[in-house]
Amino acid sequence: MESNHFRLLRQGHILDIHEVAGLSGKYVIVSQSCDIVQPKREFIQLAPVVQLLDEVVLRGALKKENPRFALVPASEGGAFADLAQIVSVPKSYFAATLEPVRQGPEDLREAREFGLAVGRWFGRFAVPDEVQPWLAPVQNLIRSKYDNPNSPLGQVMQRVAEVRVEAVDWSVLPVSLTLHVIVKAGCLPTVSEDADLSNVGRLPSQLDELCSAILVENDAVRLAVLWPTLAEVLASRCVPRVKDAEDASVRDAVREIVGEVSSDDEFPLSKARRSEQLDIDFLSEPTPY
Repeated sequence: MESNHFRLLRQGHILDIHEVAGLSGKYVIVSQSCDIVQPKREFIQLAPVVQLLDEVVLRGALKKENPRFALVPASEGGAFADLAQIVSVPKSYFAATLEPVRQGPEDLREAREFGLAVGRWFGRFAVPDEVQPWLAPVQNLIRSKYDNPNSPLGQVMQRVAEVRVEAVDWSVLPVSLTLHVIVKAGCLPTVSEDADLSNVGRLPSQLDELCSAILVENDAVRLAVLWPTLAEVLASRCVPRVKDAEDASVRDAVREIVGEVSSDDEFPLSKARRSEQLDIDFLSEPTPY
């Protein structure tokens, strides 16, 4: 095998394999591009390319609710990589004539989106089973509204870069949690330290009304109060279902949940290290390039 055979292959490229290491059909490369091209890396990781025929499964994959399936860049018919069936194959098994199907990331954005999807499958934080029912309501709420152009919450969430959850120590229950709503740069106004935030008038208490106010508000001081109020309201939605709360281990798992808002260009690294991304991955843009 020529040492530079893999030089032109990248993560996200599709290989049409015929009886190699027991594999046949189309497989997408999930190895990092640097590992693909370096001869000293002896193995290449591949995931089968699948079509999702079940409408429920397809919808979950397209909305990035199911991290098992990653949309393959530039694939015909919206094919997905099944990341639950990744195989590792020695590069030496492939003949030097192996050619990629002429499909793959067309630009750096597509390549980064696919790389983030692969990383999400392996890098998701395992929230304690007793705590997850507390976070599920806000996850489901955001997922259900995000792509709805008629939803005030959906429109507001288009201005949110990420939602993170912070705990001092996840292993010691009950935990005190902070729900961080991290707003895209430029959307959260900067006000002077001596600004009077107490004299902003009535603040909406209902979620839709609050989101509608954020969308139309032009006063920086009032907007600087509306965003933290939204974080607090979302945190208040973190309450387990009645059925889940019947389990004492769930009911007693969380001491409190508070909401905080930050701009993504000012969110402290110290808090990023202490927090975990709430698994609503579609909020994060695949940038910077």
